[in-house]
Amino acid sequence: MKPEPLRLDPATYPRHKPVPIRFSDVDMFRHLNNVATGQFYEEARFELLAEARELVGKEDRSALVIANVNTSYLGQARYPGTIDVATGILRIGDRSLVIAQGLFVSGKCIGIADSIIVSTGPEGAVPIADPIRAFLSSLAIAG
Repeated sequence: MKPEPLRLDPATYPRHKPVPIRFSDVDMFRHLNNVATGQFYEEARFELLAEARELVGKEDRSALVIANVNTSYLGQARYPGTIDVATGILRIGDRSLVIAQGLFVSGKCIGIADSIIVSTGPEGAVPIADPIRAFLSSLAIAG
């Protein structure tokens, strides 16, 4: 996917998580491996969803599961270094949401990902709990 220009700007995203590039994340040329980039997105995405789930009691919690991830590779990162994983909410529906993320090195976007997350219960998709919806809405980005 060709990203909209605003997705290439780290200021677009309300949350930022610096994650060090590990030696195990790179190929023999010290470039960040494309497979490893998924772990950077996952680190920030899991932290966000875990924080959201804590807003409701265990008896009222639904599972927030990934239905789809669409990733675009836009540049390279090298070891050693740190990736700024920028995260925001692109859309919130009744039972699902889209998390928008960008990976930045020294302010330059090297990749973006959109993850569709579905709220599920024992019988299938369920509405997103109001406290979770309010929290995620506060992290909305234009798009």
